[in-house]
Amino acid sequence: MGKVRKHSDSESDEGEMEFKPSKKQIESSEEEEEEEEEEEEEEEESEEEEEKPRPAKKKKTETKPAEKSNDNTRDAKGDAIFALSNKRRVTVRAFPNGDPAIDIRETYVVNGEQRPGKGICLPLAQWKKLVELLPDIEEAIIALPKKK
Repeated sequence: MGKVRKHSDSESDEGEMEFKPSKKQIESSEEEEEEEEEEEEEEEESEEEEEKPRPAKKKKTETKPAEKSNDNTRDAKGDAIFALSNKRRVTVRAFPNGDPAIDIRETYVVNGEQRPGKGICLPLAQWKKLVELLPDIEEAIIALPKKK
């Protein structure tokens, strides 16, 4: 907007007026082309960066595993820990009154230390009831409608 084109009074072969861009328009056009080329180069560079494989994140483990056998690990307190996945685990420990507890929990890492997150802690009686119900739970899972 606001750009004025200088033109000559000469006519082209078809009887139309011939327009000649001013120096300002030529400079502006050249600057726009340079900017477009720079943007394209930046896009290509960013695409190349995106394609580069990122280094694998280091898996952080518990800070003080004292003992490990099979899938069982013991923490500094002596509680048995069984990994369900990278972020979920089952811990067998004791309540403060000494009764056994089965703790099924998600975990997260803060300052290199694995911390407990959301989950449930079952007293031994509820754990035994859950184990007793496992065959019925398995049947209910099998009976679920299958997705196509």
